[in-house]
Amino acid sequence: MSEHWIEVGRTVELPADIVWEALVDPVLVEGWLHPVERLVPEGSEPPGDRRRLEVDSRVLGRLRIRLREVRGGPRERSTRLLLEIAPTAGVEDALVVATWQTRLDQLEDLLHGFPVNWAEWERDQRVAFEEHLRQARRI
Repeated sequence: MSEHWIEVGRTVELPADIVWEALVDPVLVEGWLHPVERLVPEGSEPPGDRRRLEVDSRVLGRLRIRLREVRGGPRERSTRLLLEIAPTAGVEDALVVATWQTRLDQLEDLLHGFPVNWAEWERDQRVAFEEHLRQARRI
């Protein structure tokens, strides 16, 4: 049986170097992904190829992240982020998509100076998450 992967993509209107830092810097990751989880394990160095990141996390699961710089945006350089997720068995695909779409919203917010207030996540993010879930279930 082959492994099942879900793809979620987003274009971020900032250069790839800036997006990369938000993926690997622990302080920045805390501002969008999770208060304690990291994409690069503590004490590890991020990969030298600043376009690819592979993650195998007990909490986040298996992820492949690809960055590609594209033209456009206010700085004339934007980043196409492709995220591939191998969902945990028994977890609804739409739930995985909604969770990661919400996280990518949070990433964009962080990159524009607004990190997640984890104490108020329900108040601040719940509506967006539920909308992403409704959209994902229509696909």
